[in-house]
Amino acid sequence: MISSPLTAKVLFTVDSVPVTEPVVVTWGIMAALAIGGWLATRRLSIVPNRRQAVIELIVNAIENQIQATVRVAPAPYVPMIGTLFLFILAANWSSLIPGVEPPTAHIETDAALGLIVFFAIIYFGIRARGLVGYLKTFAEPSF
Repeated sequence: MISSPLTAKVLFTVDSVPVTEPVVVTWGIMAALAIGGWLATRRLSIVPNRRQAVIELIVNAIENQIQATVRVAPAPYVPMIGTLFLFILAANWSSLIPGVEPPTAHIETDAALGLIVFFAIIYFGIRARGLVGYLKTFAEPSF
């Protein structure tokens, strides 16, 4: 049972900085996703095998979801949204491992993911329209 989303068990300290369980689990998930991504994409070919077809299916599903939601070309957004999707999926599934508490059970992880998305929206808006064009969108009516 998860006690409180505001408390986290300190596993060890580096100098005087406490390293909590959600941090260690998050770094473990990031390492597993990075190694898995590297292993899954090292031998890609024009004619896909079964593993490559599954990867392409996942990427295509993310692209279709982005296209249906924002109605623009999904290519610039796939790396970020796909990474967020895979991280949140792996973080939530980490609770299936006995003794591992998912990092998404703590408010710090959720707040950090929210901040990433908040600043990404600003970044992508400025990149698409320029700074002045992005600021003009705040004066436009929304439907």
